[in-house]
Amino acid sequence: LAFLAAGDKTTSLKVKGMACQYSCVNKVKTVLIDVDGIKSCNVNFETSTATVSFDEAKITPAEIRKILSKKTDFEVSLENEPEKEESFIKSFFRKLFKS
Repeated sequence: LAFLAAGDKTTSLKVKGMACQYSCVNKVKTVLIDVDGIKSCNVNFETSTATVSFDEAKITPAEIRKILSKKTDFEVSLENEPEKEESFIKSFFRKLFKS
């Protein structure tokens, strides 16, 4: 069963459209910190990036991007990671252990 246990991972997101270093940065953090599976979020206003630590058994980088895009007005994309669909098996086990 060790192959089912997923560890914490980190992903970087490009967050375009942040106009201020306080409220915009706090908006990104506020949106993500309450999402199940998100461990931490650090936002760098100067580089327009967010570094997110997450539990890959509960959420994927693509889902993080979608949540942030939906709940903010920022243009969000994954950095250095091709967006790909989650496999059926991974999706099945993630949903199984989520409930």
